[in-house]
Amino acid sequence: MKISNIKGAVANDAIPSAQLAELQASFHVKLPSPYVEVLNSVGGFSLQNGVVLYSPSDLVERNKTFEVEKYAPAYLAIGDDSGGRSIMLPLAGEGVYLVDQGSMDPDEFKRIGISLTSWIAGGCMI
Repeated sequence: MKISNIKGAVANDAIPSAQLAELQASFHVKLPSPYVEVLNSVGGFSLQNGVVLYSPSDLVERNKTFEVEKYAPAYLAIGDDSGGRSIMLPLAGEGVYLVDQGSMDPDEFKRIGISLTSWIAGGCMI
């Protein structure tokens, strides 16, 4: 995925495969393939529009802090909008969603992309 094509993107280096394996083990689930592709090219990024895709260490911490496993167990919080809303990715299936960090109720998710790949290619619009 070409994060560098997005104007104003500040990206971290891709994560090594050993770190990716540790990350998957910490969640006790297989991470979605499109998300693994992102991690293989960039270990998180931030954009001028406020969108942040978490680094691996932030990913674990944010999912624990927001109790994603408890309130939205079929999802993973992969980033945020720097304004109190999380960017959510289903562990199975397609779509990219936005939800208030105080809720984490899948019934309140707003779809912002049909897939992670297309959402990133479109500039990560919220």
